Amino acid sequence: MSFFIAMLIVMIACMAITYKTLAGYGHLPVWGKLLILLLLFIAWFSPMILRLIRHSNLLTGVSYEIAAKGSYFLMGFAFILFMLLFFRDIIWYIVYFISHNQDLNPDNVRLLQRNNLITVALALLIALYSVYEANKTPSVKEINITDARIKEDMRLVVASDLHIDTATPMWQIRHIVEQINQQNPDYVLLVGDIIDDEPDVLKEKVAELKNIKAKNVYVSLGNHEYYNAPIKWMIEFTHMGFDVLHNTGAEIGQTGVYLAGIPDANSATVNFKKALYASSDDYYKVLMSHSPRPVKNEENTFDLQISGHTHGGQIFPFHFLAKEANGYLAGMYNLENGNKLYITRGAGYWGPPMRLLAPSDITVFNLKAGQNAE
Repeated sequence: MSFFIAMLIVMIACMAITYKTLAGYGHLPVWGKLLILLLLFIAWFSPMILRLIRHSNLLTGVSYEIAAKGSYFLMGFAFILFMLLFFRDIIWYIVYFISHNQDLNPDNVRLLQRNNLITVALALLIALYSVYEANKTPSVKEINITDARIKEDMRLVVASDLHIDTATPMWQIRHIVEQINQQNPDYVLLVGDIIDDEPDVLKEKVAELKNIKAKNVYVSLGNHEYYNAPIKWMIEFTHMGFDVLHNTGAEIGQTGVYLAGIPDANSATVNFKKALYASSDDYYKVLMSHSPRPVKNEENTFDLQISGHTHGGQIFPFHFLAKEANGYLAGMYNLENGNKLYITRGAGYWGPPMRLLAPSDITVFNLKAGQNAE
């Protein structure tokens, strides 16, 4: 409850500051000020508005999808605009006080209005570019790991944070599946936050994931599965032919690679003893954990932990908040105990259909038999 209240205060403050900067000076007509206020209200409160629309069945199907994408775009645009205005004004005042140049006086209303137009236009361009970044096919990263305990070469393809919901277009899911299949995976690891609603609502869209071509698909649950009937999703994924790893693990065939999965550490109880039950020192041990936080647990003795959750920050400058909240942001980390943590930025997005300086990705791990060297 306290988090919700804090977020509400932040949203109201951001909306008020943006409105004051854009419409609080000069001689805009009343209808212009009301329009700016309405757009800012829809933008900052779009999650609540969409929730109300959905539960009231005011819009359904394609109409809802369009409304959801549009309002979340406004939310992302409003955030980008707020940050640009914030940093612009800081730099503006610093330059003015250093130079004492009256042509740069921030109290000059005409200059302010001109700069507002420039800032709005720049925010719109950045927002549109961010939409492109979020909706393009995820890039592919390849990582090679060689270890003497691995008996058979294999390709593990990792994808997380698809965040499939009612507004996710089918073509986007198909493109992700095609990108996964093009990597010729032996096994596919879906590391949580695959969905953003309950199975009854998303069954048709999630069924596209059955087109993944691999020897097996493994799933671990993220926090968004726990927001949306986790038991039902475990059953649904199992019916789709996927292996759900929930504090469990086993050797993959006779490869010497032990794969385990735990639930999102912020949503359920993590049990490393159960996850490691069938393992031994003879295995190269890989852990699927949606949240990167369990890597700090002393009971976590996995050689490689693969995580998601952070989205790499998704929209700059959320990078700093994501890293502060999780301890890590994205990419490969070599830990003090000699083990590794890898965090994918995810193949989708959550909320605003945007990514800024945090491109989506799918990762291929080439696990190779050999000596203990990469």
